[in-house]
Amino acid sequence: MKNIIHKYMFFLNAVFFLVFSLFQSPVFGQYSLPNQRYKPQILPYVDSKLGDNSLKLMIARTNYERAKGYMFYDEIASQTGMLFVFDQPHKMSFWMMNTKVPLDLVFFSEDLKVTEWIENMAPGYGMHPSRLPHYSSKKDAKYALELKAGSIKELDIKIGDKLEIPLILLYCE
Repeated sequence: MKNIIHKYMFFLNAVFFLVFSLFQSPVFGQYSLPNQRYKPQILPYVDSKLGDNSLKLMIARTNYERAKGYMFYDEIASQTGMLFVFDQPHKMSFWMMNTKVPLDLVFFSEDLKVTEWIENMAPGYGMHPSRLPHYSSKKDAKYALELKAGSIKELDIKIGDKLEIPLILLYCE
């Protein structure tokens, strides 16, 4: 009987170790079950124009979509981006939590004109949240656009350039 209990306990310990080893998160070293949380979000693309450039943009309207942003993307195609839509203009702050690629960030006024930008935000994949830098707008903005790093120069974006996009798509949920 003692042998059976030892074999049973060994088996349970082995299963416990295997399960938790397989599901250990590479991001924080925490234990979690695999799910969509550690995969890039895919939002529909919308055709838009910024200055003289045609862009395909994903629109992040909900708190979840804005929080997830470009997390876990291995690459971002040229002339694509993610537009963050907010209810009201405010000073914005972004970080690169779980982001694997460097990004440019463009801020827009309520009338969709470029007010300022930040170039080449450093990836934060695998970094503890307390070590991540915050990237903030100096002025109030209602929209922010993340693009592949180098896009601001490549697209020759200027202060005052207007983003043309169907306005119906710019309502927060």
